[in-house]
Amino acid sequence: MVKKGIAVFVIQAFFWWSLIFLPGEGWGDPILEGAKKEGQVSYSTPIELPISTALGALFEKKYPFIKVSVTRLGSEKAATRLTSEARAGKVSVDVVTQSGFDFYGVLQKGIFERYNSPERTAFSAEYKDDQGYWVTHTGILNVISYNTKLVPPAEVPKSFWDLTDPKWKGKIIIDENESKWMAGMISYYGEAKVMDLMRKLAAQNLQFRAGHPVIENMVAAGEFAIGAVDFASGVEMKKKQGGPIDWVGAEPIIVLTLSLALVKGAPHPNAGKLFIDFLLSREGQQVLATDGYYYSPRKDVQSPIMKQVSPQMKVIPLPMDLAKRYNEYFQMYRKVMGLP
Repeated sequence: MVKKGIAVFVIQAFFWWSLIFLPGEGWGDPILEGAKKEGQVSYSTPIELPISTALGALFEKKYPFIKVSVTRLGSEKAATRLTSEARAGKVSVDVVTQSGFDFYGVLQKGIFERYNSPERTAFSAEYKDDQGYWVTHTGILNVISYNTKLVPPAEVPKSFWDLTDPKWKGKIIIDENESKWMAGMISYYGEAKVMDLMRKLAAQNLQFRAGHPVIENMVAAGEFAIGAVDFASGVEMKKKQGGPIDWVGAEPIIVLTLSLALVKGAPHPNAGKLFIDFLLSREGQQVLATDGYYYSPRKDVQSPIMKQVSPQMKVIPLPMDLAKRYNEYFQMYRKVMGLP
């Protein structure tokens, strides 16, 4: 009887210890309980509203007690807002997504909070830091776009060097600021080889415009045969609308990274952590990859957009620390392209 009594006591003790100390939804998870009390989460992102609001709706379906507020804000404007709010001690955003270079600048100012999401394990080392501050949760492929009526299949460029062929002179459009792509190319090929390419491209009587949507519209309209550097996601959207436009990956495919973090002093930190978990989850990643034509770095997610890329082709995330030389790359680009 004594042994039986001891056994019952041990079992009861373990049960109550588990209720107090073990994490999990059924065991009083402090993050979940905190999120229930907060009841809302604020998310700032440059991702298109139809995609980001769809993500918010899925999150609300999973956690009906949390309301998601999504603000679409360009990365540069978001950086300014985050910095000014941090200085004033009036933080209004919980979770932020920014392009890598702008994200790096904010990161250096200590505006982000550590959060070691359990979903981080599904991302390889080059897509996250080792301290738990950020994860590159999605990206945009930098590719060559072309008008399918003006460029026969046999003449589709296979590399950026193919664009230096005299037959393309005066037929190529490019963004007036492709310094980030150029920086990524330099990190892969070296400065001498890439600057030689840039000089040869500049001799092709390039036409410059601001913004990839403008480039995609003009290529689809047949005003130019080729967009020298374009966004695969934008081209896919234009294709979906019936435009005579397509894209090809050229070695290497530079991924314009978008990184995710919890803001320090966030008004709803627990809801923010749950939202980060969701964005990094397989479910959230699949929405970005399938509905938005984005590249997902998550190991167990197949990005449909990658079906158009050879398995042998290198896909290189734009190194975030290249942001330290951004002004230098910006000036290099404008100089070699003959821009004021």
